Amino acid sequence: MSSRMISSVTVGLSLAGTIAVAAPAHASGGCAITPYGLIGARWAELGGEDGKLGCPTTQETDIYMNGVGWAGRRQSFVRGQMAWSPKNGAKLVVAAYSKDGYAYFDWTPTDRSWDKFLVRWTSAADPNGRQEDFVGGNRGKAWTRLRTNSGYRWNVKGCDTGVFGSRCQRYWTVSVTG
Repeated sequence: MSSRMISSVTVGLSLAGTIAVAAPAHASGGCAITPYGLIGARWAELGGEDGKLGCPTTQETDIYMNGVGWAGRRQSFVRGQMAWSPKNGAKLVVAAYSKDGYAYFDWTPTDRSWDKFLVRWTSAADPNGRQEDFVGGNRGKAWTRLRTNSGYRWNVKGCDTGVFGSRCQRYWTVSVTG
């Protein structure tokens, strides 16, 4: 075997090892698309392909918001969506899904603890939507009874309560529908 061929085989094997190592531990055999990164990790926590969201229906895509540029990444699943919103916390992932007559929304830990969270949701049945304050901390969950078959669009941001009112994060998270 020539040294050129040995080098080529060695590079090929080392790349194959890298690819195998880079594949997520929660890779599923039943889904055509495998989530990765923070969205993939949260998907696995929520049960993966047999969990609350089911299999992905799209790849992750970049999300851009008016006037603020790049805002994060979103991925759609059979029963909802997940998004990474780094402007609200480096590892913040929001998830929305529907199950048993309820729409659910949750968010993973933010970079800090907040006095409260503002949560907004809208739907075809309620286009003006609602906004409610939820107990603070660094993560949370909200839900509402389904009154539509088109899903609910959700987002959240953290706020601190001061003497002269609340001081909130500048941006809402990337919205998700479930």
